[in-house]
Amino acid sequence: MSLAHSAGPEPWPTHRLLSIAARLDELRINRNLTHLGLTKGSLDVLEAVADLAPVSVSDLAALLCVSKQSLGRVIRRLQGLGFLSRERSDDRRYTDIRLTNDGRKVLAAAEALVRELTQSRPDTESALRLDLERYIRDLRM
Repeated sequence: MSLAHSAGPEPWPTHRLLSIAARLDELRINRNLTHLGLTKGSLDVLEAVADLAPVSVSDLAALLCVSKQSLGRVIRRLQGLGFLSRERSDDRRYTDIRLTNDGRKVLAAAEALVRELTQSRPDTESALRLDLERYIRDLRM
């Protein structure tokens, strides 16, 4: 038996369980989004922009818990693909980020793919989702 499978997750601390589960989930989603030119991280950005548009880089970074610098790279890539647009806000100090028509189309396709993935384990996914929602709320307090 390989080392990767010899030690099960039962004795692991919660932080390792969360990070490994997140990585495995991200790898699974990335494999399914590649043909759309997306990654899990870029899907998170598209979904957040769809929810908040127009939105600034600062607000988006705060929501997604990432640095403005790393988010800027993702936004530039998505803008280059034609999925996002950036315009000066009325305030002129900020840039508003919005989905383009192509961005809305690719987001709908990506969300359908991810929905198919999560429907393969509906009971596990819904229980995990409730626990994670509660955990995130507690951590943000």
